[in-house]
Amino acid sequence: MKKLILSALLCAGFIHSLSAQVFQKGNMSVFAGVGASNTIANTLSSVGTDASNTFGPYIIGYQYHLTDKLMLGLVYTYQSAATGKQTIQSGTDEVSYKTNVNVSTFLSQLNYSWLTSEKQQCILYSGIALGTYSVNAELDVLSGNKDLAKPYADLKDGIGYHITAIGFKGRFKKDSKLGSFAELGYGVNGIFNVGLQYTFK
Repeated sequence: MKKLILSALLCAGFIHSLSAQVFQKGNMSVFAGVGASNTIANTLSSVGTDASNTFGPYIIGYQYHLTDKLMLGLVYTYQSAATGKQTIQSGTDEVSYKTNVNVSTFLSQLNYSWLTSEKQQCILYSGIALGTYSVNAELDVLSGNKDLAKPYADLKDGIGYHITAIGFKGRFKKDSKLGSFAELGYGVNGIFNVGLQYTFK
């Protein structure tokens, strides 16, 4: 029993030392990436409106290691899409138009690292982010009487979130400040997102 306890303590100390060599308490990093699915387009489709000219989500952020395991961050996400062509008639007047929808999201993020590899210089983590998003809808009149066009009102400002089921963050080589990240999850950043990160402390 004593040997088992000693072995467990040695293993725990070894794992902690590996964690400290990849990312340590006090490390700060910035990151930028792109998501694979546009949540605005998905929302438009869910209410029966076709979406086109999708852009993003594009993601930038800042992250601070509170401990070797806990990471606190701020994330900004931008994405846009256009509705399909819409036509409104009033008597002899008619207008055809699209609505360009732009959404900006600010999130506070908390991640927990649950696996570390010194050999691969990376960590695996999960986390949650919560914040607010703002919607800006602009009319793009294609033809006709623009006074008949109505702004798209199904998307409004609200609460935004993102859940990271599994994330990867690593350095390109030991002690390198430059690295990459990738995440699988659900929310404003899309089902999958990937990018580069730079650790400057």
